[in-house]
Formats: sequence, structure tokens, C-alpha cells
Amino acid sequence: MKKFSISQIQFQAKPTPLENANLLEKYFNKTRFFKPDLICTPECSNIITNESKHLFDNVTYQENCPILSMAKSFAKKNNVYINIGSLLLKKRNQKKLVNRSIMINTRGKIQKIYDKIHMFDVNINKKETHRESRSFSPGKKIVMMKINNIKVGFTICYDLRFPYLFRRLAKKGAKIILIPAAFTVPSGKAHWEILVKARAIENSVFAIATNMCGTHHANRKTYGHSLLVNPWGFSLAKGKNKPTILNTRIDLDEVSMVRKKIPAIIQE
Repeated sequence: MKKFSISQIQFQAKPTPLENANLLEKYFNKTRFFKPDLICTPECSNIITNESKHLFDNVTYQENCPILSMAKSFAKKNNVYINIGSLLLKKRNQKKLVNRSIMINTRGKIQKIYDKIHMFDVNINKKETHRESRSFSPGKKIVMMKINNIKVGFTICYDLRFPYLFRRLAKKGAKIILIPAAFTVPSGKAHWEILVKARAIENSVFAIATNMCGTHHANRKTYGHSLLVNPWGFSLAKGKNKPTILNTRIDLDEVSMVRKKIPAIIQE
């Protein structure tokens, strides 16, 4: 048995990175009794808003992000990996921002970064449209890393709708795939849980789906309902629409057990 412990922090982000750094530090401290191997936060952990001006006025470069400096210090002090699900960040000599997932290791160093590949350009209803590509540059690289010799794959939110990305991560040996998100309420109610379970089942992986919740700056609303799904498609942990921490211990041997039962990945 290969046990692995995860704390998922579902929270309601405030308007600025500094406020969210202070808020996340309180949540990080609450995980200490559980002693997780990995702490996960949602997409847009530093800032989430419907207003472009507020976004560009308040985002920072990576090296100046208050959440990163706080998380690095916490990771080192508490010997834990932290996946900041995503930060919206400026890049030197670029007008557009990046939507970046960052993994901090137990030494408090950034070990891996993943920039969101699929831009959220959608028309959900007459009131709600999103054009992520107007403000953000898409990533181009599929990213994976090892934690305690376990291969972990990276995705962000809208990537969930692109099965080929998950398949490629699974084919490369990922046993865990991270899905930080800031899912909207209408699409969340209709699709969130179904899609997370589908990606876990079809690839025989653990899907760690950590979502933002509540109402944010400029009336931006997110769905919550974070969950952790095992390779058989069973939800081991499930949140509602309020801030919460989901603490889960998983058994990585389940991946090979399920793949022996249904060897769809091997047969492909």
C-alpha cells in the first residue's frame, strides 16, 4: 500500500493578492494537524474578478507575489508540497498575463510550473461570457512531476473539457492529475462532477479537483463543490458551496488495481 495524504483548500477569494495570501495562510495552518503530503488550492488563488482594469491593476510578477513567498515559507517549515492551483501573473515584456499553476516542494522551492493551455472563451448565457484569451497567453507544454516517486500531472479548470490532455498525462505515467478550478455556477451545476469523474475513470487516475467558491470582486461567482475521485470513479471527498478543507488519504495501489481490471489505457 502506498498512502498519500492531500488537503484541498476550497475558499472564497478576496479582491487582492495580499488579502488572499493572509487568508490562505490561515487555511494552511489548519491543515497542520492532518500532516498532508500535498496541499492544493484553486485556480485564481491570488485574484478573481469580472473587471479587467482591477485585474491588471492588482496582479504582480511571479517574484513579487505575496502568496508565493508565504507558501514557500510554509512548505519549508512544515515539510509539505504545495500546489498553488493557479496564479494570474504578469510576464516581462508581454502585454498579456499567464494563468500559472505552481508546485512548491518541501524545501520551499518552486519545482514545477504549468501554464494553462486551453483558454476559457465561452458564452454561457446572455449575462455571462468569458474571453480569457483577451487577457492571457496560453501555455504550450504538457507538464508532469514526481512527488515521493509518484507521477503527478497538471491541468487547470477549462482543460478539464479536453480529454486528450488527461490521456497524454496518464500515458506518461501520471497516477494523480490535479484540476484546480474557478468553475462558473451554471456550468458547474451541469458538468463539473460528471467531467471530473469521467477523466478519473477513463484514465484510471486519482483526480484532485479543487474549486473556488462564493461571490468575488465585481460579482464574479464560482461553484465550489471540490472533490477527489479515485480511479474507479468514486468520490472519496466532496465539498459544497462554502469554504472548506477536504482532507483525504489515498492508496496509490488502486491505480494499478483498476488498470488490471479494465486495461483500457494499455490496450489503446
